[in-house]
Order: sequence, then C-alpha cells, then structure tokens
Amino acid sequence: MRLNKKLAATAMAALMASSVLAGCGDSSTEATDAGNAATEAGGATEAGGESTSGEMPTVTMVAVDHSGNALNNDRSDEVVQQLEEYMGMHIEFQWESNSTYSERFGTILMDKENMPMILTSADSTVKSTVVEAAKRDAFWDLTEYLQDEEAYPNLSQMTQEVKDALTVDGKVIGLPRQRPIGRYGVSYRADWAEKVGITEAPETIDDMYDMIYKFAKEDPDGNGQDDTYGMEMTKYTGPFDIIQTWFGVGNKWVEQDGKLVPVHQTAEYMEALNWLRGLVEEGLVRKDFAAIDTSTWGDGIKKGEAGVFVDVLDTGKRTAQYFDTNNIASVVNPDEKASIAYVGAVKKDENSEPKTLSTGGYGGFFLITKDGAKTEEDLKNCLTFLDKMCDNDMRILSDYGLEGFQWQETEDGKLEVIQTGLEAGQTPNNGLNQAQCYLPYNMTLDPEPIKDDFTKEMEAVQLANEEFTVANPATKYLVNSETNASRGTTLDQLLDDARTQYISGAIDEAGLQSLWDQWAEQGGQDLIDEINELYQADTNK
Repeated sequence: MRLNKKLAATAMAALMASSVLAGCGDSSTEATDAGNAATEAGGATEAGGESTSGEMPTVTMVAVDHSGNALNNDRSDEVVQQLEEYMGMHIEFQWESNSTYSERFGTILMDKENMPMILTSADSTVKSTVVEAAKRDAFWDLTEYLQDEEAYPNLSQMTQEVKDALTVDGKVIGLPRQRPIGRYGVSYRADWAEKVGITEAPETIDDMYDMIYKFAKEDPDGNGQDDTYGMEMTKYTGPFDIIQTWFGVGNKWVEQDGKLVPVHQTAEYMEALNWLRGLVEEGLVRKDFAAIDTSTWGDGIKKGEAGVFVDVLDTGKRTAQYFDTNNIASVVNPDEKASIAYVGAVKKDENSEPKTLSTGGYGGFFLITKDGAKTEEDLKNCLTFLDKMCDNDMRILSDYGLEGFQWQETEDGKLEVIQTGLEAGQTPNNGLNQAQCYLPYNMTLDPEPIKDDFTKEMEAVQLANEEFTVANPATKYLVNSETNASRGTTLDQLLDDARTQYISGAIDEAGLQSLWDQWAEQGGQDLIDEINELYQADTNK
C-alpha cells in the first residue's frame, strides 16, 4: 500500500499545514519553519496512547542540518504533512548546523528549561559529555522498552553489540542511527587512473602510494599544469584512522598479551604516521591540510583537485552521481563522464589480509531526555515516533521523498527516481533522514528502489568489507569508564592533535613523544588502568 493512498484513507478531520518550529531553546542557527498551522484533530500513538488533553501529542527533537535548509525547500510542507498524519503527532524540529553541532550539543544539554524530548548525538561513539549526563540520570533507561517487540517492532531489532556501545551503568541510553560496519574505504577517480596508466584497482599500500604519487605528479587531468593532489586531506582526522588499519593498527585500542593497549603505543601506529608524513613531505597531499576547514571535505575530488578520497564510501558514490548529473567529462574521453571506483579493505603487502576500519554499527544516536520527555507517556510517544520512522512508508519518505514528484512506481512494481535535477540539499524531504534509526538496517522496501550502478557498486564493496573490518575491543569499557567520562574528550583531542602535528611536519618524533607523555600524565595512564580493570572483570569477553 502506497503512502499517499494510506493517508487518503485516514485523512484528518481538519486541514493540516504542518509546523516545524524551533521550540527547544536558543539556537545559533535559525530553526526551519515549514508551515505554521497545525491540525486540531485528536490523535493517539500505538504505544504512547492519546494525550491526556485529547489533542495530538507533540514530540520535540533537536536534529543535525547538513545543508542549511532542512525541511525548508519547495514542497517540504507536503513532506511534513505526510509525516505528521502518519504519526498522529506534531513533530517539532530544532535544526542545528552540522558545522557547529559539536559545540552546540553541550550548550543544549545544559539548558534544562528548553530541553528537547529527543536530542541527537552526531558522534559514532558515546563521548564523555553524554556519559556524565547519563550518570546524572539525564536520559531515560530504554532497556525494558527495547524488549517490547509488539510496541516497538523496529527498535527492538537493535543488535546486542550496539546496545553494549550505548549502555552506561547497565542502562541503554541511546537509539542508534544504524549503519553498515563496512562503510569505510577508498574512492578514487577511475578516469584519472586510466590516464596515468593504472589498469587495476590498488590492493596494497604500495599500490595506494603509486596511485597517489601519479595523481599528484603525472598530470592526471591532462591540462599540462601542476595543480593536482594525490589524496584529499583536511583537518578532519577520520581518514587517518582508516589508513592506519592498512598497516595493522587497531581501531583506537588493540588486545596485546591479554591486555588492551591504546594504538598509539604500538609500532604499527608509528609506521602509519611516517607513511602519511612522507606524503606531506613529498607534496602528494596539501601541505597545509591541517588548516583546511572540515566543511570543504569532499570538495577537492568534485572539483578535480584531488584523485583519492578516504572516508565513507557513500561520499564517493555521491561524487559519482554528481559527475553524472552535471556531465563532468572524463579526462580520457570527453564523450564519457568522469567516474569513481571503490576499494574497501587494503593489504599491508601481498602476504597480508586486507583491512579497513569498522564503524561502530551506527553513525550518531538519539537520546530521550528526562527534562524534555517528562512523563512515561512522553517517552512512549518518542519511542513510537522513532519506531514508526523505521516503517516502510517513512523510510521511503525520508530517503526518496514525494511520490509523483521525486519518485514513481513502475509497471513492474519498482520505485523509480524521477526528479534527478535536484541536489540532495534541495529536495523536499531533505533532512528528514536525520530522524531515522534505520532499524533493521537491511530492510527491503516496498516498492523496491531501482538502484543506479554507483549505488550497487558501493554496496557490493561495503558488503565485502565486513569480513575485513577492524573493531574497537574497548568500546563497552570506555562507555563505563569514569576516567573516560571525565577526561575522555580532552584525551582524545590530545592524541588527534599530536598525530596531526607530526604528520604535517610541525613537530618531530621527540615532540610527538612529549605530547604522548602529556597524554599519559593528564589521565591517559589512568584510562589504560581503568579500561584493563573493566576488561579483566568482564566474564563475557
């Protein structure tokens, strides 16, 4: 049953022109207003029940805006109307800019008077700020509710591994934005590779170096100028974590001789840093990468400035789609379009197994706050909203938008995208996926979307990656570490800064060791001791 047909059968008594307002505290970014009239019809949620006043319940949520105009494009009001009619609730979003969200998150968390019911964390791990708040009982314990398969058929399918990662003091405090674990890899300009004589996808670190070198030094765009970089790099440090795994480095922590050790204390880590430092010294990447703002991440490969991009493979897919939509010509054959190829895991050498970084199984998570959702009825409304967002119709609305405008059903029952002229940030449904848990992740949609070749290729690499991902063995101990709760963010930043300074050439090895010593003195050694105490006490490891 299609969404618009279902809604027609359950039309509200009063006309709805939905409201998406910033009702949750002061914001440095103006909230999106996608309408100002709300239905007065009564409503009830499946798990939360009808509000005591007889009116439709309201759920408030702080979410991340990646484009600056979430749910504020042409026909976004129709998307919100369909959303609220399906939910039987008013949904009020406060949109916060992605570029400043990490700073805003802490401010929002302290503003108890204006707390949203649902607060998004954009982090892929539970940071100390959240742990500290959880220990103060700031969030609802979701443990028993996630066992209720009848009330929450989607949320109850959360994996135990993700539950462990979102558990503080025995309480599940978050709902994940579920993601594939094999999401990380390498995207590269396939036409550039052909131009410089690379005929096979790189498999080893040496192969990767050869490609990066040729993309920087052998005029891959054919314009006769020295104006390209081998690999895109900015101050964003995520790619370093991925590249390190190629050298045998663990994911933040590694098990050695029955103990958990932070990876910067391993020989492989130093080997990886020296390789990255060499790329900078040889001019194969931007020498000033540490000063390049993260907001430009991804621009270099789109603009033809760099040929290799290491991060989530989704970005490579979107770049390929960008080339296709905008008719960016191949450097080999101007009658063809520029192209992207993907590599997942990479081998250290011919005799090694390929490796890549594992995600935590989620990319951000949702917290239901006690200062916002004050009653159990509020809590159940929030859970019902997030659960129903995972239903088939809401997934299609979130990811594909409006039927008849952005997609249509084909004669053979497939979902075909028909509005291809809009950038992702311009679509009516832009931003709605920021309220998606994607549980279960690999759900088959009805109608099943027709996927372009870019998506099929990316998903095949992601699936193949799963066998070779490197997980963090300390995840569930870090969440419950007192030291990590009080000093974890500072300690992580110290290590990130030290690594960046060394790779960029700002400090030498002695300077790097000095910063590592500071890390240990400022709580790092306490963290190691505490993590291992928890590790040794864990009878289920």
